[in-house]
Amino acid sequence: MTKKMKTSLLLIVAMVMGVIVTSCDNTDENVTEVQEEAQATTRAVGTKTPKLTVYIETNDINPLNAKEYYFCDTIPQKEEVIDHVILFASNIRGTATTVELYHNPNQTHILNNAATLIQPLQAKGIKVMLGLLGDWTGVGFANLNSTLRVDFAQQVANCVTTYGLDGVDFDDEYADYGNAPPGLPAPSATNFGLLIQEVRDLLPDKLITVFHYGGYTNFDATTMSSLDYMWPNFGCAPTPPTGLANSKWAKLSIRIISSSSTIPNALTIQACASSYSGYGAVMMFNLRDWSAASIMNNFASRVWGTGRTVCHTGTTHAKTW
Repeated sequence: MTKKMKTSLLLIVAMVMGVIVTSCDNTDENVTEVQEEAQATTRAVGTKTPKLTVYIETNDINPLNAKEYYFCDTIPQKEEVIDHVILFASNIRGTATTVELYHNPNQTHILNNAATLIQPLQAKGIKVMLGLLGDWTGVGFANLNSTLRVDFAQQVANCVTTYGLDGVDFDDEYADYGNAPPGLPAPSATNFGLLIQEVRDLLPDKLITVFHYGGYTNFDATTMSSLDYMWPNFGCAPTPPTGLANSKWAKLSIRIISSSSTIPNALTIQACASSYSGYGAVMMFNLRDWSAASIMNNFASRVWGTGRTVCHTGTTHAKTW
C-alpha cells in the first residue's frame, strides 16, 4: 500500500471516529462534564476548613444557584466554594398524639425532582441537607414525648434516605410552645437532645446540624457529640456552647439582606474572620439567585488563606415551579 493510500485511509478512519465521538458527546456531554467536574471538586470540597454552609429559602429560590461559586484561582477545575446546602425548610407539625414531617409544595417539588435539583449539587461534592422548622402547632423538637420522638425521628430518617439527602438541620423556631396541646412534656434541651440522638442512631453516617437559637439548644455532652456543626444567631460569636468544640462551631453566622447589606455588616465580618483558626464552619442564611461573591470575599481570604477569593460563574437558576 502506498504512503498516499495509507494517509487517505487514516484520514477516513479519523473522520468516521470523529463522527462517532461527536455523536456520543451530543448524548452524554452533560453527564461527562458533571463526572469530570465532580472528580476535580469533590476532593477539594472535602478538605477545606472551615466549611461553608448556606441556607436556601426554597419557597422562592432554586437550590442550583449554590453550585455557581468557585475559587478564582482554580480555573479550569473551578473548585467549589460552598460545602453544604440546607433546603429551608420542611416543618414539624403535631397534636397531643400525632407528629408529622410536613413538606410544603415548593419543598415537595424539589424533593420529588432530586435528579435535577439536588443531585447536580451532589455531583460537585456539595452536601444537601433537609432543613427543619417549627410550624405554629405547639409541637416542636423540644416537647415530644417518647412515642412521638421515635415516630418523628423515623420520618426524618426515611425522608433523608428516600431522597438521597446528606443530612438534616434543626432550627427550633416557630413551634409556639406556649400553645402546646395538653399532655405533652414541657419543652427542654433534654427532650430536644433525645430527638437528635434518636436521629443520629438512625442516620449514623449523615450530617446533623443545629441553629443555636430558641432557648433549648444547650445540650448535654452526649447530644453535642452527636452533632456535626452548630451555628449561632447571626453575628460573630467566638465562644461555642458548653461542650461543643470550636471545630464544630461557626464563629461567623451571616444573614444576607441584599447584595449590599448583611447581618453582621461587612466590617464586622472582616474583623471576625481575621482570627478564625480552629473554627469548623461559616454559615450564610438566605443565599439568593444573584451573586453573593462580594459578600463571601469579606471572609474568604481571611478564613481560607491569602489569595483565596470567590468568583461567580455568571449563571443563575430561576425558580420555574
